[in-house]
Amino acid sequence: MLCEVCEERKAVARCGICGRWVCEKHLEGNMCAICKELMCDVCGVRLSVSRCPLCGRLICRECSVELQPGIRVCKDCFSRLNETVSKYPSLAYLTRLLTEKT
Repeated sequence: MLCEVCEERKAVARCGICGRWVCEKHLEGNMCAICKELMCDVCGVRLSVSRCPLCGRLICRECSVELQPGIRVCKDCFSRLNETVSKYPSLAYLTRLLTEKT
């Protein structure tokens, strides 16, 4: 069986997160290189589901707040949302989304 990442080398292990078969080159601990790249930048434990539109970090569900379906911000940016909007008025739509949600 070939590595599901490079499709060149022999697979030696299965990713503990997604189950891909990978070669030694694409295995980091118990996860494949793809899962490692997609880990949440906040906690580093769970796979990301989105990217924060304010800071650009990859974020998982637990480390983010959903302002509207498909729009999530990391908890760090959410805690500073009013401060950020006052600096960058073009982002005022984010606070409106939050108001609509509640």
